[in-house]
Amino acid sequence: MSKFRIKEIVCVVLLLVFVLLLVTQNKQSASDPQTVFDAVLTSIDVSALEERREDQFKKAFGFDAQDFDFVSYYAASDVMEVRELLLVKLPEGADAQPLVDKIKARVEDKAELFAGYAPEQSGYLETYVLLSRGGYVLYVVSDTPDDAVRAFKKAL
Repeated sequence: MSKFRIKEIVCVVLLLVFVLLLVTQNKQSASDPQTVFDAVLTSIDVSALEERREDQFKKAFGFDAQDFDFVSYYAASDVMEVRELLLVKLPEGADAQPLVDKIKARVEDKAELFAGYAPEQSGYLETYVLLSRGGYVLYVVSDTPDDAVRAFKKAL
């Protein structure tokens, strides 16, 4: 077998592995959304947060909660507090990018707002987590966002 033929085979195998990774990465999780949210909720301190209504979700992120399979949104009641927790289950085949973009814009706006006079709150915004996986979007602004990510990944 020539060297050229071996290179062709290696390229085809690598292409197949790449396509397989792309297909499995976008697969919807079969996990129950409430179970996933409960796992995340118990992994971080939410004592300063309260559950928000659908209209508050729409005001904060610009999307109607009815457009998603599941939405659970917690935020601080104090306007001087930036900590938040959001879990959204997207409908099958839905694109997460518009929601992800809106969340990023929200974080940038809050970072500008709190930059000069609330360094502790700004610190939370520097370590926020925004993750899209298995048909879910997880957004966490907390002092321990990595704990929420571990719980989220484990629950999926």
